[in-house]
Amino acid sequence: MDFVQQLIDARTRGIVTPRPSQSVENFDLEAGYRAGANVDAALCEIGWQHVGRKIGFTNVATWAEFGLSSPIWAYMYDRTVVDAGSRITEVPVGSLVSPRIEPEIVLGLNDRITGIAADPDTIASAIEWVAPGFEIVDCHYADWQFTAADIVADFGAHARLIVGEKTMLAAQDRRALRQALADVTVKLCRDDEVVTTGVGRNALGSPLSALASLCDMLVTQAWANPLVSGEVITTGTLTDYPRVNAGQRWTAMFAGAGLSHLTIDLI
Repeated sequence: MDFVQQLIDARTRGIVTPRPSQSVENFDLEAGYRAGANVDAALCEIGWQHVGRKIGFTNVATWAEFGLSSPIWAYMYDRTVVDAGSRITEVPVGSLVSPRIEPEIVLGLNDRITGIAADPDTIASAIEWVAPGFEIVDCHYADWQFTAADIVADFGAHARLIVGEKTMLAAQDRRALRQALADVTVKLCRDDEVVTTGVGRNALGSPLSALASLCDMLVTQAWANPLVSGEVITTGTLTDYPRVNAGQRWTAMFAGAGLSHLTIDLI
């Protein structure tokens, strides 16, 4: 069965599609990544360009449910990442199936990422900037029901990433970056209501630990491109991920690590 075309059609048309694990015996995480790589290749053939990667399942409490021992990851593209800066940005969600929102800490990589040791403190030297972010995630399976392999194949649930105002890092910032990002707090607000709260350590202890985990995963995945300078990395949600609808305004009120607030209007 051509799951690649089914998933691309589901994304293009904003519809649900059957889960691969429902019809493919032993559709495990490796099979999910193979399917995801084929989906990525098909997108690149029609002009989509990589700009970075999303890391998912960085909350260890979810691993047992999905049989995981590490996070997952997927590519992000020039058509899915928006550099909003300090602007209130309109984000279209009408073509999505069942969108949800995740406040995240976003990292920009410099040229020191090449060959760097996958250690959270060492890897701080490869971070050019940090920023607040919103990832809009979507699922093309009915009722958000899936295995980890299913969601890896389904674009890693990535639909949009909105990157807020970037804080450029100096050498002295990097020395304490792991802990500074772990200590970041965020309030997620819909219009004027606080919906949920979170903290940086919810992303695998620190967003830098999430990035180090991605480096470890890529070593074992010969088909994947190595990380390069200029990539944008979003490191996993810091809160629950509530459903969203057009017409809502969402604000992530970050505190710590020099991060600003980020507001988007869904249309």
